[in-house]
Amino acid sequence: MNLFVVRNIIKIFTILLFLSASFLLTGCWDRKEVNDMALVLGAAIDKEKGENIKLSLQILIPRAVSSGQAMGGGGGGGGAGPMVLTRSAVGENMADAASKLQTKFPRKIFWGHCKIYIIGRKLTKSGGVRKQIDFLLRHPEPRERAYLFVSDGDAEKILELQTPLERYEGEALRKLTELQIGVKTTVKDFEQMVTGDTGIALLPLIQKLPPTHGQKQEETIANIIGTAIFKRDRMIGQIDTKVTRGLIWFRNEIEVTSVTTAPKKGETITLDPIRATTKLIPTIKNGNWKILAKVTLEGTIVQNASNLDVMSPIITKRVEKGLEKDIKQRLNLSLIQVKQRMNVDAFGFADAFHRKYPKEWEKVKNHWDEVLPKVEVKINIKTRVRRPGLSTTPAGLKEEEVKEK
Repeated sequence: MNLFVVRNIIKIFTILLFLSASFLLTGCWDRKEVNDMALVLGAAIDKEKGENIKLSLQILIPRAVSSGQAMGGGGGGGGAGPMVLTRSAVGENMADAASKLQTKFPRKIFWGHCKIYIIGRKLTKSGGVRKQIDFLLRHPEPRERAYLFVSDGDAEKILELQTPLERYEGEALRKLTELQIGVKTTVKDFEQMVTGDTGIALLPLIQKLPPTHGQKQEETIANIIGTAIFKRDRMIGQIDTKVTRGLIWFRNEIEVTSVTTAPKKGETITLDPIRATTKLIPTIKNGNWKILAKVTLEGTIVQNASNLDVMSPIITKRVEKGLEKDIKQRLNLSLIQVKQRMNVDAFGFADAFHRKYPKEWEKVKNHWDEVLPKVEVKINIKTRVRRPGLSTTPAGLKEEEVKEK
């Protein structure tokens, strides 16, 4: 083969290489310009007549947002007027209602920025929540890590609130949830819960606070008032925040919560957790199913409303015993409200048995509701005061007035 032929082959190969590479440089053919999108910040789903649902969307108003603060945090206020608008439509399902809502906006609805979904109480009672969640999991735009809530009333009313501290109610609810003062459930979490061993799911229950003196109805805020308990597709009960605290101790999801003990009447000592863990240890012996909940807590004393010297080892031991008693009361209260009265396993007991005793679990998984009441639960709590806080003596007392025993 002569040199001329080799050069031609190289040229042809080079041309083909560039042509093939050009197919990878076709540009953003499916791009979506921000100026062409209606950004959804929050959504509410309520039950309507028959099998229909009402979908309400909270949409960002671009011109009301100052430059550089559209979706970021912090900063001062934007332009005059409201930052969001709320529109609703009734449809057979979320997809149908969303298509009807699209006719009310000159921009394409975009779900990628939606971080909260609120479900109205009527819909949770009648079932059908799973059908709407399917849209959020199947559609490519909604986030699986968006948070779910249940509204003790119409969900649409929550979106219409004008929270004083945040730019819109959806942002306030998201931040409130991330403080983890109650349960925190995402779209993906809900799907995994209802398809899990027990089919039990937990969602934060929110309620619009009544307006204070001089406030308008829409100028108040929504608050977490407890937990909604689901069995598969239907809400079967609810618990208040006090019972919820005990429940999340069992589930090892405790984050920000203070624990208070009363050494004697009229005096209290409060501790903030530094580290808190719960381990569920299942055992099956002679046909008896048992769970040991081992709770460990380490924390700092943040208030000493007593005349006791928390620097004293004797007092420290008394405080630790008092804290253990308080935590145990919370755990027992959740057992009474949820396990005994509702016969619901919202604690993770089934998962613990499934992991350790898979063969035994297979025999009872289809009638776990019958086995659960017979499961014996024991609680072992160990607390430790790591730090007494920044002050050695209680405020307002002299050293000679502080008791060391």
